Amino acid sequence: MKRYDEYKQTGTPWIGEIPSHWEVKRIKHISKVFGRIGFRGYTNSDIVNEGEGAITLSPSNIIDGRMDYSKCSYLSWDKYYESPEIMICNGDVLFVKTASVGKTALVENLPMEATINPQIVVIKEIHSNNRYLAYLMGTNVIDSQMRVKLGGSTIYTITQHSIENYQIPIPPLSEQEAIAAYLDKKCGSIDAVISTQERRIALLEELKQSVITEAVTHGINPDAKLRPSGIDWIGNIPEHWQCRRLRFICEFRNGYTPSKANPDFWTDGTIPWYRMEDIRDSGRRLNEAKQYVTKEAVKGGGLFEAGSFILATTATIGEHAVLIVDSLANQRFTNLKIRKSLSEVVDNEFFFYYLFVIDEYCKSTTKTATFAAVNIDDLKNFAVTIPSYNEQLQIVEYIKHKTSSIDASIAKAKREIELLRELKQSVITEAVTGKIKIF
Repeated sequence: MKRYDEYKQTGTPWIGEIPSHWEVKRIKHISKVFGRIGFRGYTNSDIVNEGEGAITLSPSNIIDGRMDYSKCSYLSWDKYYESPEIMICNGDVLFVKTASVGKTALVENLPMEATINPQIVVIKEIHSNNRYLAYLMGTNVIDSQMRVKLGGSTIYTITQHSIENYQIPIPPLSEQEAIAAYLDKKCGSIDAVISTQERRIALLEELKQSVITEAVTHGINPDAKLRPSGIDWIGNIPEHWQCRRLRFICEFRNGYTPSKANPDFWTDGTIPWYRMEDIRDSGRRLNEAKQYVTKEAVKGGGLFEAGSFILATTATIGEHAVLIVDSLANQRFTNLKIRKSLSEVVDNEFFFYYLFVIDEYCKSTTKTATFAAVNIDDLKNFAVTIPSYNEQLQIVEYIKHKTSSIDASIAKAKREIELLRELKQSVITEAVTGKIKIF
């Protein structure tokens, strides 16, 4: 790619040199930043059903730098109209300042009235090209300033004042428009390949799910004599298999979050405390966590034992993992432990795979209302088909053999997506900082 004829040093390490005719400005000098702060916050009682209020956008509505409205929460009209400065319009730029810090997107194709939750700020009244700014907000130019402000510590939240004072490179408006158009085309091509890989992963996951479901509910012996299971969605099962309700197989306990206000619960903790992020990043076999708690944080029931399972029964429904070490999990999870009396009846690894079936049940029967949740009483009555112990071991080995190549293909596709996202980030950064001349 071509470079500009002349460059100048900005004196800011996160920007470096820029074309000589570009400027460096603070965000507050080209726009206004608004957030949901102070009394304008809201509680769960302000969340309503679809059709009863405005969309309240959260970090989950930003995917790969673009808006996604497929899963939305809704805020009462009273709370929406209370804060006109954070009513969202097409062309606004959203920036996540808490939790998934740094996620950003240009608001486009807004389906209806919308506002933001407290994790997001909205950049409005932009005296610049909106698309150019949206691309730039997702680069290391911003990320580096966030980390410098916090002295390299783990980023949990960024103040609105800090965001307003971030420095950014500003080319003439005509160049901003050209850069944005160039990035739309280049990133669109990369995103199309990413989408293809994501569809491939989805199909592979479906194949894996079908292999596991068929094996744990019907067995692997095609010549086995069958009998009706009494469960409509399963149909016939091998005649020597049993059916037991989940409540007779497992002990149930609720996850919880120790008080964040008590530093004794969180300082120098050694006990893993799991959240959904741990499963997303580490898989379904957990022995390390992103956060740890102390023994003072543990309630009277004690820790969730190694070898037991956590099942997501609120919010992100239908995910599970086995605990490799004694630990805890947050309130989004229910802990299931196979009863000691059944230790020679139900194999732990077989039950781990059966939880894939239970995951699908949870997804299909979720009570949505204002907050997604599984009916625990119904879950306890879920019927589990149980072969003999030796047959369970054979089924486990069969599943491992059948799914190993599927898992390898999924891992390869995920790695390709990572590389594509790195390429996309590199293309954006080089363009918005003037390291390449695109016209």
